[in-house]
Amino acid sequence: MGRDRRGRWGRWGTRARWAVVASTAAVALAAAGCSSSSASPAAPAAPGGLPAFYVPPSPLRPAPPGTLVRTERVAHVAGVPAGATVWRILFHSTTITGADEVESGYVIAPSGPAPAGGFPVLTWAHGTTGFAAPCAPSLFTDTGGPGGPYLLPGLDRFLSAGFVVAAADYQGLGVADGVHPYLLGASEGRAVLDAARAARHLPGVATSPTVLVYGHSQGGHAALFAGELAPTYAPDLHVAGVVAAAPATGLSTLISVVATPTGARFLPFSIPAAWSWTQTYRHLPATAIFTPAGLAFARAEVTRGCLGAFARAIAAHHLTPEDVFKASAETDPAVLAHARANDPGRVRTVAPLLVVQGTADATVPPPLTDAFVATAACPIGDTVEELHVPGATHASVVEVAAPAIVAWMQARLAGTPAPTTCGQPGDATTLAP
Repeated sequence: MGRDRRGRWGRWGTRARWAVVASTAAVALAAAGCSSSSASPAAPAAPGGLPAFYVPPSPLRPAPPGTLVRTERVAHVAGVPAGATVWRILFHSTTITGADEVESGYVIAPSGPAPAGGFPVLTWAHGTTGFAAPCAPSLFTDTGGPGGPYLLPGLDRFLSAGFVVAAADYQGLGVADGVHPYLLGASEGRAVLDAARAARHLPGVATSPTVLVYGHSQGGHAALFAGELAPTYAPDLHVAGVVAAAPATGLSTLISVVATPTGARFLPFSIPAAWSWTQTYRHLPATAIFTPAGLAFARAEVTRGCLGAFARAIAAHHLTPEDVFKASAETDPAVLAHARANDPGRVRTVAPLLVVQGTADATVPPPLTDAFVATAACPIGDTVEELHVPGATHASVVEVAAPAIVAWMQARLAGTPAPTTCGQPGDATTLAP
């Protein structure tokens, strides 16, 4: 679920089952990061390998979600347009059990004065970089993949459109507070909303309560959950729209193939997802999912490095799905229940949705996104437009569709009624050349 999607399914015939297999692989692979630019200077090192900035105060004074703990200006970040200002931030958020915690991220403000009422906030949800603290995008290193800092694709377009960009690293990335709850929707969604809140508290930056949520791949999963959670978790924010590009979805389908040979291609993602869930949920023991060998590997390797290093460790150990996962996980009621809880599309989203999918996406095949829209989002009552982007791959869709995404967001800010493709042929439309 990378930088470089989803369907809900009931009973399946043979063809549908293979579609689910492809979907599951896509859910994993789509989370793999992709982005660009050249490297920027790293922050000064501190004990444990992280910059001192990422160590929260101890003891931590409790505060409402989104309250800033610490900020620092960051200069010379490659890929950030001249005149824009970058801050690294620490802010309060909430775990899935309701506990106060600190997370990290960054904020980028455009040059020039804010409009009357303040800049609207675009809260960006990134694709997979890894599963440990050093994999945080706010470090502005290339830990998520080659090419330098992983920033919002098309950043200059969104800044030129007048957005302040807020970006959460997610729990466990940046601040070393345990395992990153990978593809755990309630955790990701809260982080995305609290980053927007934190941006609103940033001194010297005038922002409005109007927020647009945008994510790609793993971040598409996060964005969809943020949209579902917003009315109850962050009623102080006016979420005007949610954009999900090639989102990781249908995680409950992962269980149907997790222990089979088909699951080999997404072990770099299924292992961390399963491991992080067992470490986050109180009533999901690791022994319900992992074999003894798989458990030992997950415990030793998931948080040791970022995505590339973890994939190399799997290869070095010559692991197969049968080595790692119990076949009984596919039917274990507790495992299935927790997987279903991380399928977006089970709760209606009040804000309108734009779902963007490249037609040449080999990681997240277009029919799977179509299935999400047709079998989950539309039937549940969401106002959703699905946009097919001809020729776009999983990596390129966020760049090719950026002008259309900006235009859709600007229309939401202008109060134009959101379009819907629900009920149209295929429940989708196509981006015009």
